[in-house]
Amino acid sequence: MNINDKNFLMKPKNDYVFKRIFGDENNKDILIDFLKAVLKIDIENIQILNSELPKENIADKKSILDIRATIDNGANIDIEIQVARTIYMPQRSLYYWSKIYCEQLEMSEKYSKLQKTICINILDFDTLQTKKYHSIFKIKEDEENYNLTELLEIHFLEMRKMVEYKEDDNLSQWINFIKADSKEVLQEMAKVNPKIDKAVNALETMCQDKKARIEYLSREMALHDEATRIEEAMEEGYEKGVEQGIEQGIEKANIKNALNLLKLGVEESIIAQATGLDIEKVKELKKEILLNK
Repeated sequence: MNINDKNFLMKPKNDYVFKRIFGDENNKDILIDFLKAVLKIDIENIQILNSELPKENIADKKSILDIRATIDNGANIDIEIQVARTIYMPQRSLYYWSKIYCEQLEMSEKYSKLQKTICINILDFDTLQTKKYHSIFKIKEDEENYNLTELLEIHFLEMRKMVEYKEDDNLSQWINFIKADSKEVLQEMAKVNPKIDKAVNALETMCQDKKARIEYLSREMALHDEATRIEEAMEEGYEKGVEQGIEQGIEKANIKNALNLLKLGVEESIIAQATGLDIEKVKELKKEILLNK
């Protein structure tokens, strides 16, 4: 990808790009429109708590470029976009929710001061056993479906489960914008929603900024390295599991053959040679047969 290419396109699902668009103080109306689509509530005002980009961490594979904010009812919002598969995404999300929730109280303050905390996870991979792309989790009683509290709310937006956007569904339009990888899709989304049109314009402006291009590519490389590391670790774990399974299967077969030969009265040394088992192992098997008689 050449940064001098006139057709250079940044992907909105890159967390650096996502934060530059949705976490910008000048784009609060964009963030509000997106949150209204996710939360299905009216939002008048929003305060972005971490609009600055930690430039020294952009190339760091482990850095998290999330968006923290509070909305007019006092609720805390955390938005994170993930493109690299994370096996323990539900646990990760609950952990971050708990950190944000606990940070609200100073020592000796009353629990009544705690405000609702909402985590929104935008994922470029499947993590839940659900068919729909938008899943909402709260704390409810098992049988009567009674809410223990409204203070916890966790959203998962699994972009790959959304096949196409709907004209009467703003959230699907936003998801289609976020996962867009062509100018044609971006232009199409800009026509259906004026706020998405503004987001597309912000993206196009970024694409013309040489410094932003360099930072974007730096972040893309970091995310690619992280995804590769995770994929290799998963493949290595799978291969080891297969190898262990094969080894265990062979050993079980050898033990079964050794037991049959022992019952037929074949000498221990011959059985060890025929099955590849250690002579001591064959003797142990013989003792087991004698004990079970």
